[in-house]
Amino acid sequence: MQEYRKPLFHKGRVLKKEGLEALRDFPSGFAETYMAGWADGILAGFDISYKKGNDGKGQVVASAGAVWHKGNIILSDEEIFPFEEFDRQIIIKLYILPVLNTEDFEIYPLEIRMEMEEENSGGGLELGRFRLSQGARLRKEYQDMQDFHTAYNTLDITNVPYAGPGGITVSPVLLKVFARMVFSSRTSRESDISFALMCLGSQPVPRECLLQYISHRLGTAYREMEHSEIYKCLVQIAGTGNGGSRQTRGKEGPAVF
Repeated sequence: MQEYRKPLFHKGRVLKKEGLEALRDFPSGFAETYMAGWADGILAGFDISYKKGNDGKGQVVASAGAVWHKGNIILSDEEIFPFEEFDRQIIIKLYILPVLNTEDFEIYPLEIRMEMEEENSGGGLELGRFRLSQGARLRKEYQDMQDFHTAYNTLDITNVPYAGPGGITVSPVLLKVFARMVFSSRTSRESDISFALMCLGSQPVPRECLLQYISHRLGTAYREMEHSEIYKCLVQIAGTGNGGSRQTRGKEGPAVF
């Protein structure tokens, strides 16, 4: 016979070792059970923004976030970078360094780095990329699928690897924009509607569902794809959408691939 013990911490009661052990084991045990078979990747957070600091100088901010890494949920605090690298392609990345062990802790050293495209090492988890013009704002309101991948002043999240069952998947933000485009079109097929409902209601969308949908919709053989290929296929399926003319979007520039 099994039993599950939930520790109770009442005023006046003695704090017991068994209660602390149960409290310690619950989050890791739940995560290991629920996310067994998930690929490593971003779980939540890590929003990238640009703002002016109190000194009037530019700052790039990576918000706090959570990542699934080798069977563990790892939490990261906010990171702020001074920023003056205008008109250059910037990639923000998270690096998880080899674990350190002490008598009391298992320590996962984390580094969030701001890299120039030419310095891109190919390692780490990408959190986003952009090319910012001086005096512009970093835009994160996407009007259609092409809008994720413009030349200037838009946060590109098409390459961010999200943790998911059976393999990494793409950003839920990107898939929700795709879903809304499907629902706004009068020519969407039943398969488009079904997949769009999954994008709006399921987080994350499993990688196999994403690849199977693309294969079925485009009439191609099922195969593995890089994030960049998945994005191009979704753009192709969605069409131009109802995002309006890019001439009205200031200095963002045309969509590029």
